[in-house]
Amino acid sequence: MKNEKTKRIISGIIIVVITFPLLFFTHTLALTVYMLFVATVGVFELLRCLKLDKWYVIVPAECLTVASHVLVRLRLFGGTDIGMKKFAFIFICMIVCFTFYLFGLCVFIPDKFNIETSGFGSLMCAYIVSGTLAATLLTEKTNGEFLFPLIFISAWMTDLFAYIIGMKFGKHKICPTVSPKKSVEGAIGGIFGNIIGFIIYALVITFAFHRSVASYPVLIVTAVILSVISQLGDLILSLVKRRFGIKDFGKIIPGHGGVLDRFDSITAVSVAIYITYTVIEAVKGTK
Repeated sequence: MKNEKTKRIISGIIIVVITFPLLFFTHTLALTVYMLFVATVGVFELLRCLKLDKWYVIVPAECLTVASHVLVRLRLFGGTDIGMKKFAFIFICMIVCFTFYLFGLCVFIPDKFNIETSGFGSLMCAYIVSGTLAATLLTEKTNGEFLFPLIFISAWMTDLFAYIIGMKFGKHKICPTVSPKKSVEGAIGGIFGNIIGFIIYALVITFAFHRSVASYPVLIVTAVILSVISQLGDLILSLVKRRFGIKDFGKIIPGHGGVLDRFDSITAVSVAIYITYTVIEAVKGTK
């Protein structure tokens, strides 16, 4: 048990050390490579969990993943005229084609594929890839370089404080059939942890970069919402693991499991921040 905690701490530190420099190089190829790694490994782990790990499923899924990230890279830094609407249309078409392909396998190889798992697998692949794409695309927004760190702050401050508070004070289980170790006290601790993270980050932005930030009441409300979304993203993938009878999605990160075990909440938070900020921009643009 103690050895497992040590592995978890060391692995966590290594992930932070690798991730932290990206916060200062959001407009570089390094970010695209980082997110592509998370997406490709995450998609592989998911398909293996769903027993859809045949090569003729994994290869098309990973081609979709790589192609979408290459398009984003070209859109942001390649000088190509790929508008957001055009990119979204291409991405949706790729997802539809992949789903159609999986359903075709259900028709011709019914003993190995069923429509429920195949449909769910396609949806979850789209969810994972959308998360990493949203994180990358967020950097093109106005002040995107300052929005990007909020993804990791929300996910990891919530997770850290939920873990610490839950271990020390957790008594009331929040979803015992989905994740027996998670508690109401831990969830509340995660929310307060994210509020602390947001306030500290706002102070850094204000005094170190001399940028104005939203009012503190707005920051606190945003921190609460994103913390809840972060924990929900975690619980959703915990439900997937329990439904398919596995403890972890993988073993690539000692003490944590797979990439999806560590980046589950980041996917949800990335999509939430990107959609919210895009809507805000659209509303401001209509005034």
